[in-house]
Amino acid sequence: MAVNRMGPPCPECGCLVTDVTRTNRSSEGHFLRRRDCPSCGARFHTIQHAEIVAPEGAVTWQSRRISIHWRALRSQLIQLIA
Repeated sequence: MAVNRMGPPCPECGCLVTDVTRTNRSSEGHFLRRRDCPSCGARFHTIQHAEIVAPEGAVTWQSRRISIHWRALRSQLIQLIA
């Protein structure tokens, strides 16, 4: 069993330490995880959505700020919505 120390809190008790008991990947690329709370014993599910791979130049750093050029990501965002 994997332990996620930075994961979402347990919906029952709010504990941040949860055990991942099962991980499945959907056909769209999302990760579906079943989690158990060792503190109260609650079971719950989380979904991690597929990531977008940004083309070169779509994301730029300026000092500590990030600039995102949404037009460069438009086609990938449309594929996620469709």
